[in-house]
Amino acid sequence: MTSTNSDPATGALAIDTSICLHQADLPDEVITLCKGVRAKGKLLNNAADGSLRSAILDFAGEEQLEWPSCSGTLQLFVLKGVLIVDGNIIGENGFAVLPGAIAHRIVALSGASVVAIRDVLPEGDCPEAVYIPDCFAVDPFVPTINGRLLEGFERRVLWLDPRTGADTRLLKVPGGFAGGGPNWHPVNEEIFCVSGDIQPDDTRPMRTGSYLLNPARSIHGFDERTEGGCVLLEWHDGPWDLISAPGAERLSR
Repeated sequence: MTSTNSDPATGALAIDTSICLHQADLPDEVITLCKGVRAKGKLLNNAADGSLRSAILDFAGEEQLEWPSCSGTLQLFVLKGVLIVDGNIIGENGFAVLPGAIAHRIVALSGASVVAIRDVLPEGDCPEAVYIPDCFAVDPFVPTINGRLLEGFERRVLWLDPRTGADTRLLKVPGGFAGGGPNWHPVNEEIFCVSGDIQPDDTRPMRTGSYLLNPARSIHGFDERTEGGCVLLEWHDGPWDLISAPGAERLSR
């Protein structure tokens, strides 16, 4: 279990505080999604107030969840199996966003495994529900970082909250990529490796099923690279940006 503890408002930068977890090493437990709603799975991260931020949910048989009308939003990315969400079939690599303005019904078929992301959203009009049967059907674009076009990359934006700037995206990284050096983000970044391999440095090798938390304002990415390429699910709790931190290598050692 991890806990997001960075405070972007402090202005201070941390060095190398990223946390890497592997799905196979996490204990099975009962996850509280919100009050009165629980499911079996593996906890990834708690928000600063102790409520759920992210988890892997596992469904051994056909199970039903009722997502109540509440202030929060639930995002679901299907790793394996099939969900039926409000009557919509969401298959492997599918995605759904369930805003809390109304109740929602989720039916998970046998063997389903899902990344669940909980957002406690501000007051105001809730965004509309999103149902994407297959995220690879979403048109990709090639991202640009620090003016550099990342050839071979594909980014698909799955959801963007216009009120907070929080987003969830799917990123395909080509084999042989080596990163551009240490950097940091103004918001908390969470990454789940859907397939393939990647590492932010030698101490945190990631493979299919690995999870990485890069806390806000924490410098990371000292030796980022992938051998065979990967597909990453990434989500942030505010407007994401990448700020280079040249010279930070000597501070981290």
